[in-house]
Amino acid sequence: MPSTENVKRKRRISSLQCSSEGVKKLQGVPLSTGCVDIDFLLGGLAPGEIVLVFGKRGAGKTTLVLQAASTTASSGQISVVVYSEGRLPLSRLSEISGPEWSEISDRIWVVEVKNFEDQDSIVESLETNLPPGVSMLALDSATGMYRAELGEYDENILANKMLNRQLALIKDLARRRGLAVLITSEVREIPDGTGDEPVASAILTYWSDKVVRLERIHGEVRRARLLKPQPPRDILIRLTSRGFSGTGTGND
Repeated sequence: MPSTENVKRKRRISSLQCSSEGVKKLQGVPLSTGCVDIDFLLGGLAPGEIVLVFGKRGAGKTTLVLQAASTTASSGQISVVVYSEGRLPLSRLSEISGPEWSEISDRIWVVEVKNFEDQDSIVESLETNLPPGVSMLALDSATGMYRAELGEYDENILANKMLNRQLALIKDLARRRGLAVLITSEVREIPDGTGDEPVASAILTYWSDKVVRLERIHGEVRRARLLKPQPPRDILIRLTSRGFSGTGTGND
């Protein structure tokens, strides 16, 4: 029976240690998300780029992160997931990974965030504490702890500065280390009532090279809409027990 113990021990970024022996990091080659249709939409997860995925609860943001991390590990490369939504659902990660789980779990590193200050400290320490040979970094979500920090005007200014600094550090690290970065965000209603947008939209979209909105259509069917770069493009995908699979492209 596949064990999750190797992943469970990797709670703090300061504990990340790994041998780069045998790790095949392909510089400049986009990583796969594990879903052909999403790869077609994005062109894969390109080294040096940040992909932002936002959507309402249940849209499948965490599933996409876990699927991409599992796929990266299956290719022999290392992924790091910084998770701010409590305890990472390891049973879901194991389910998505399938029979390979026991073989790839050592290549998926998990750091769980306690609060927004903790997130700030973890992001700052990535430079010196990422394991050698890491190819993919995920932050799920970038705005969960940020949102909990919001309060009075002065507090919001400080939280915005901290979040902007975190994204700037991640972007710089991605460029210099050739990391493919996947971040997620919850949504907030646009004040004029025309729809929703990512929490801290101005900050997240500024630093992100690609922005995707995940939307539940019905049942297992989701729409992924690429909003950045323009023009927008849609695909329909299906959320299954093993992650996302394609149902065909939508509007180009």
